[in-house]
Amino acid sequence: MRGDFWSTVGEILKYGGSTFAALVTACLYTATDSFFIGNWVGGDGLKAMAVAFPVTMIFTALGKLFEIGGSAVVAEKIGAGQKSLAEQIMRTNYICAFGVGVIVAVVGNVLLELPLRALVDNPEEHAIIDMAVGFLRITLCGLPFLLTGLLTQTFMRCIERPTHVFYMVAICALTNIILDALFIVAFGWGMTGAAGATLIAQILGAAISLWYFKYSRQKFSSSGLAGAEYLWLAWKIGVGFAVADVMMCAIEFFLNGVLFTLDASHLLATVAVANTILSFVYLPLEGLDTGTQPLISKFFAAKKIEHCLRVMRYNFALTMALTFAMYALIMIFAKEVADFFITDNEPITDEMITFLRLTFLLQPFIGVYTWLNGIMAALEDEWRNLVVNFLPLVVQVPLIWLLPKFLPIEYVALNYSIMDVCYAAAAFLLIRPFLRSKGLSLKKIFA
Repeated sequence: MRGDFWSTVGEILKYGGSTFAALVTACLYTATDSFFIGNWVGGDGLKAMAVAFPVTMIFTALGKLFEIGGSAVVAEKIGAGQKSLAEQIMRTNYICAFGVGVIVAVVGNVLLELPLRALVDNPEEHAIIDMAVGFLRITLCGLPFLLTGLLTQTFMRCIERPTHVFYMVAICALTNIILDALFIVAFGWGMTGAAGATLIAQILGAAISLWYFKYSRQKFSSSGLAGAEYLWLAWKIGVGFAVADVMMCAIEFFLNGVLFTLDASHLLATVAVANTILSFVYLPLEGLDTGTQPLISKFFAAKKIEHCLRVMRYNFALTMALTFAMYALIMIFAKEVADFFITDNEPITDEMITFLRLTFLLQPFIGVYTWLNGIMAALEDEWRNLVVNFLPLVVQVPLIWLLPKFLPIEYVALNYSIMDVCYAAAAFLLIRPFLRSKGLSLKKIFA
């Protein structure tokens, strides 16, 4: 039993650990931009980052549409011994993702400005919108390259090269850090410099992707494209995760509008800091569980049910340990984190610290939700994730509107914590019949 424990944990850390490290490194993209903008551009720069954040969630939504569903389908085909078909599915995903990225980049640049301008009617706040629009116009151009890089990372895990994910992400993140320092601090290019650094790092990631599957030892050994039915299957699996980010985009856009309407735009800098911290909460958790998904898919497809259950069980323990560790750090050091990102010219107020702490008040529930969500994706769930991720429309939107009517404005951050509980409860209720349909159960996982 002890040998099974350590061997299974070793497998999880091999796959999920590398992806966890990669996504922690990926957090540096957002954190680096926020750090340099907050300290060298100032409070208005951070406010512009908060305005831009909902649009960037569309980028990650598209990535998950291809990435998570594609990973589940490819891992299942590899587990079933169909390597050539798996490679064809990979190639099909690459072509479609790049094409969709180009289309969205073009359409986004045309339509971007109108909804952001609608947020404000105060001429003094238009400068914030100008900065956000300039930042997004450049980063939109990198969307096709971002999607290419994200797909390569997930396919590296599928072909059992999880450590290569870390190397790729680390190279791109280091490039972004160096260029941020050069463009923002040395050249004084401000938000434009931050966007340019991100764009160049994303192009580098796409170049690495091309080299990896065309010229390295892991190059494709088959040719041709997969049928449209496999792309459709991948989209059906990934759409729930994509909708989650689209919902976050809508919620953040609505929250920004409420803050502008209530003359609380000074809290936008805190929203930007909260979003940066959120990336350090969700991405590592997602990295651990997403990295483990190919293991679950492979063992389930190969009929190794006991091994599959052990992976789920021990991954839960690791996920919750990580969740509570991050929770303790955030709640204890909220002020120190805010000080790191916000320049001395923007004093940290008790109102801002309260906002940060309330955002993460019930965060441990998100660890439960992330784990359950990962299992459903690994076993090729096609609709439950989608149902769960529509919850913010019926929970967060009313809360964002109602909370400021009865409580001080900073308590609007409670909408995040309440949503964390709702996510976990809904996923728990939906996964039980889903597991039974697969011949599994939560009881078997924890037996």
